[in-house]
Amino acid sequence: MIEIQDNLLKDLEAVRQIPIVPSMLETVCQLTGMGFSAVARVTEDRWLACSVRDQVHFGLKEGDELEIATTLCNEIRDHRQPIVIDNVSEDPAYKDHHTPRIYGLQSYISVPIILKDGTFFGTLCAIDANPAKVNNPKVINTFRMFADLLAFHLQSRSVLERSYVVNLELQRKNSMLRDANFDLDSFVFTASHDLKSPVANIEGLLSILSDAVSKEEMDREEIKQITAMMKTSLKRFSATIRDLTTIVELDKAGADEKAAALDLYDIMESVKQDLQSLIVESGAEIEVIATDSRLTGFSLRNFKSILTNLVSNAIKYRSPDRTPEVIVKLEKSDGKSYLSVQDNGLGIPAKKQHNVFTMFKRLHNHVEGSGIGLYIVKRMVDRVQGEIKVESELDKGTTFTIVF
Repeated sequence: MIEIQDNLLKDLEAVRQIPIVPSMLETVCQLTGMGFSAVARVTEDRWLACSVRDQVHFGLKEGDELEIATTLCNEIRDHRQPIVIDNVSEDPAYKDHHTPRIYGLQSYISVPIILKDGTFFGTLCAIDANPAKVNNPKVINTFRMFADLLAFHLQSRSVLERSYVVNLELQRKNSMLRDANFDLDSFVFTASHDLKSPVANIEGLLSILSDAVSKEEMDREEIKQITAMMKTSLKRFSATIRDLTTIVELDKAGADEKAAALDLYDIMESVKQDLQSLIVESGAEIEVIATDSRLTGFSLRNFKSILTNLVSNAIKYRSPDRTPEVIVKLEKSDGKSYLSVQDNGLGIPAKKQHNVFTMFKRLHNHVEGSGIGLYIVKRMVDRVQGEIKVESELDKGTTFTIVF
């Protein structure tokens, strides 16, 4: 009997889903006077009964298999022509053939089922222990017609399956587009506000500076304060422009990024080198755990960017009461990879965790940042149809887990 994990199970289910098959097999038996008919899936090394009508207790049920070398269908797979035998004992080509002898057959007819793309699917066949009048145009043409109908239904099902997959992918892309449009609207609104504010500040400060310079006796301390505030406003202006550039580059490069074979340990060494000054300043301890450090699914640049964002955040949002500890772990289960970055930092309040991946949302204002790092991480994870989750407890730490 076919096993649940068998590759041919899909073909068996495909035949089961064709409603006319039982009636077709009944008609075959009535037309030929034969007691057994079946639709068989035939491959290079397998013969599988997909649907059966057994009136003579031949003993073969749906899902059962025959040794491929013992069947005439194996020969049909090679030459793709029908085999029709009225009476084996009188047929010069088959009276000494091993198949009739093994199964005790006297009459036999089998017609190939060939899909439109030329793929050989299997056969529509009928057998009996007694002779039968089957080698005539009426019977053979009916078998051919039924075989063509089976091929049509199998092809139609395949087209529907592909359409379903394409439709799911289209829905996914539409969802991503809606999210991107929403994010763009949010970005434009926030960016315009963040650009207007420093520009207005600079304009006001320039006016004050102009007045200060026009005085007969300039107050140098006042001028220093004004220029310092102008530098702060320019810094904010520059940061907003940089964030805009980062998001635009992310969307532009997304289609060109190719998944690569990566190693977690190698990439973490590169990340630690880039964050060296932050690691030294904070005294952070970073541990990498992976039984199998190999992974695929992301491009090198995107995966490094994800790790850099998560590890740098783990250090930046450290608790002043303890040495920052960061654990980067890669685990694999059921064909999926689970990458987690765990810290012992400040943690995120429960009521704020749902906003953690939202653009420009900053949960701790004492740390310098723009609030787009985690947003970008999520965009990269979404792009490979992965998932990112956060678990956090205030003053205990936070764990980000990516499933891909």
